[in-house]
Amino acid sequence: NIVLVAGSGFGGVDDTLPYLTGDWSRRFDCAPMPFDGCLFGSRVMVAKEGAASDAVKEAIVAAPGVDDSEWEKTYSGPAGGIVTVLSELGEPIHKIATRGVMLWKELDDTVFSLPRDKRLPALLAKKDYIIKRLNDDFQKPWFGQKADGAPADLEDMTYAEVATRLLAVLYVTHQSRWIDVTMRNLVGDYLLRLEERFSTSEGPAMLQSFDQLNEPFAQVEAVLDAYPESRTQLLATEDVQFFINLCLRPGQKPVPFIPLMDKDFHIWFKKDSL
Repeated sequence: NIVLVAGSGFGGVDDTLPYLTGDWSRRFDCAPMPFDGCLFGSRVMVAKEGAASDAVKEAIVAAPGVDDSEWEKTYSGPAGGIVTVLSELGEPIHKIATRGVMLWKELDDTVFSLPRDKRLPALLAKKDYIIKRLNDDFQKPWFGQKADGAPADLEDMTYAEVATRLLAVLYVTHQSRWIDVTMRNLVGDYLLRLEERFSTSEGPAMLQSFDQLNEPFAQVEAVLDAYPESRTQLLATEDVQFFINLCLRPGQKPVPFIPLMDKDFHIWFKKDSL
């Protein structure tokens, strides 16, 4: 009841077929040992049906790659357009050497390789630089942002700014869909918290079902208009923590943004980054 799959990192028929026929093991003077299948990542991403952006597809196609004997060079820097970075569990991942991946590599070398008690001071020492790189180059942006677009910390944002920022990073406008239904529910729970903070009368909440957020922009604006103080009141300390707890809830897709710079920054940065 075991299915054996090889990969990924394959480049074509010549390096794939020996694993399906089992001939790969002959170099070790062993009997043929066929695999049941091969795993393809980047090669499938460039397909017409793939959801990757055109820029990502072009970067993958443009990477020349290296011979099998040279792939370990990717640990020390880009080789053949590829660089090896570490997952949040410390596992090596081979990625196209884009600006975002180079930021990953830079943080691996300068921050994530430090003892845990020294990582946060190293991050905070270049906080502005890291936030700019996240917003410019990385697939997970810094969450904090004021209405005028300026970067901010959560505690410097109003309740309304958090709501509108959530829509910006969790809702795919041109496809009229949420990144994931759990992200819709996260926004719903945040709006319920907002109503609890500003409502001055008894009665049902405006948001009676998360299905109301299937078309979210009008619904969010209606809630903010009903509680105008939400546009000027900064998040209370306990609601900053409430928001972080929403982002960390088990059973939901990891949030595609970085909400704060703390001792777990490496997890925020790397979790579900693929």
